[in-house]
Order: sequence, then C-alpha cells, then structure tokens
Amino acid sequence: MTTYKIKIKTGDRLGAGTNANVEIVLFDGSGKHTKPAKLDNWFRDDFERGHVDIFTIKDDTNVPEVTEIKLRRDTAGLFSDWYVDQVEVMNKNTKITSVFPVLRWIRPNVDLFIARHDTFLPQFDPRPQQRNAELQEKRSLYEYEEKIPGLPVQVKNVPEDEVYSISKKWDIAAKKLRLRTEKGLDKIFGCGPWKTFDDLTSVYSSYFKRPKAVDDWKSDESFGWQRLNSVNPNLIYLCKEIPTKFGVTEDDLASFLEGLTISEAISKKRLFLIDLEILDGVTCFKEYVCPAPIALFFVNDKGQLVPVAIQLFQQKGPDNPVFLPSDPPNTWLFAKMWYNVADTSYHQSVSHLENFK
Repeated sequence: MTTYKIKIKTGDRLGAGTNANVEIVLFDGSGKHTKPAKLDNWFRDDFERGHVDIFTIKDDTNVPEVTEIKLRRDTAGLFSDWYVDQVEVMNKNTKITSVFPVLRWIRPNVDLFIARHDTFLPQFDPRPQQRNAELQEKRSLYEYEEKIPGLPVQVKNVPEDEVYSISKKWDIAAKKLRLRTEKGLDKIFGCGPWKTFDDLTSVYSSYFKRPKAVDDWKSDESFGWQRLNSVNPNLIYLCKEIPTKFGVTEDDLASFLEGLTISEAISKKRLFLIDLEILDGVTCFKEYVCPAPIALFFVNDKGQLVPVAIQLFQQKGPDNPVFLPSDPPNTWLFAKMWYNVADTSYHQSVSHLENFK
C-alpha cells in the first residue's frame, strides 16, 4: 500500500471555489495508475477560493514518480464551478514530488489530464483530443468583432479566465488608496509639466520602484542591453555583410571595432544588425516623423553588445548621415533616442497589433 500526499491550490477568482465531488487518478510514464480517489477531508469545507487543501490517499499501486494526473468533478452542491491553480503530488515512499500547473476551470463530468509542467508543442501532445476540445472551447470564448470600422478587431467579451483575481483587484484598490493618501497622484499628474529629468524621476518611490534604466539610460551598454532584453529582442540578427543602403564605411568604424576590420568582425561573428525597413513610408500625423533606422552593433571584448553606427532612414545620402559614438555626446544620444522612437513604433504597430490580430 502506497501513501500519497496531494496539495491542491484553488484559484483566487470570483466563483473559483466548489462544493462538487472531486476525484483524482495518478499516472506514471508507463501507463500504470492508481484507482480514482475521492478528495474529501471530513468536517472541512474543501476547495474554497484562494485556499490550499492537503489530502492523503492510499492505493495498492505504487507510482514512484507521478508524471500525469486526471481530475474530474461532478455538479453536486450549490456551487460546483471550480478553478484550480496548481496540484502537487508526493509519493511518501519515494519522497518524489511532482508539480502540475492547471490554471484553468475544471468542467463538469469531463476527464482532464494534466501532465507535469503541462507544456507541449501540438505535434508532441500525448492527448490531442483533449487539446482540440480545449481549443474549440477557447474559440467560443474569445470571439472578436470590429467595434470601430477600419481599426483592428477587439474581443467581444472578456473571458472569465482573463479577469483579475480577487486578490489582484484588492491590491490595485489598495495601491490606488495609498497613492491618494500619500499624494502620489499629485506627484505624477498634478505638479505641472516635467521640466527636468529630476522632475521625471521624482515620481518613483515606494509604490513606483525606480527602474534600472534611470541611472544608466545614456550609456551604449544600456542601449545594447535593451536590444536583447526589452520589447523587441527578436529584431537583431547576425551581420554577414553591410547592406548597400547603409552608408557606414571602414573609416567610420575603425575606432570602435577594437582593432578589427569590418570583414574580420563579420568573420568572428561580432557584428549584428537591426533593420527597421518595415517602418519606411509609414504615414504619420502632420509635423510628426517616424524614422526607419538601420543600426549596427558590435560585441566588445567584455562580451557587451554596443551600438557602433545608426542611420535613421533607409537610403544613404548626404541628407541621411550615419551617426557614430564619436559624434558630439548629445548628437549621439539623440540618434539613439530617435532609434528608440522607431523601436517603440514597431512594438506598438507590429508586435501588438499585427502579430496578435
């Protein structure tokens, strides 16, 4: 006889708790499994919203390491809906613990199989029928409509899985109250325009933590770090040749490649490019400009990615200079800032709207 300890965390959402009867089956990787076990602690109201419940079950089948579970509930009780955050199972003989992220509503009278980690590419999912059933359900939940003609479609109704949890709503309300109490909103919105950088950074406090970039936003190292860790890390690619439309020359880069020529830096795989050609010709509001830059980056001997050349528009020419780190400090800084304007425009128009249409 093997004893198992089962810990279940019910989600913190409106209506997440259940009075239904719940069963669980434990599986190993070979198809061996326990008998269905009813999860019920006597004289206790199990599966309340936001609570963690612990159960002990015994079974003749020894599953040394649980790799999959099956959950099932009925419609008993006044409130039978159930949202589960996580299930944790430990075999008390082997002391091996397995964690199963559920993060979904458990539908009535349906067997729900959850694998450890619960992440598969479609072609590797061992239970394609369950996957397809869940996809069909999500298609019915995530219906779209064009609320404003000519603009991207929007979700018709926000599905319950996307609604903030109760604790999150309370957290937001508490922060809002704290901001009002401590005059935090006045600091942000009620003190007039920001005239200096210190005015801007003064809004950061105990409720708005000071970002890392506040202290080093001007540095080339910070600018390179943003290309890998900020909103568009998928844009950068290995430079195999300098594009003909990019006006950078060997002489331009001589001081920034640590003794290497352009061809040597390319052969050593130390040059990288970002080309925001997709923004070329984008229509802007009157008197506004959206650059479509090309930027060249170099991995220095410290292993840091740093910018070595920025051209703000696509085609080289006398009216479209290549900006370099050797330019006057504010000129180079403005070139990086204009690049970030383009980076943000790409993020909003492509990453947000185009890729999630």
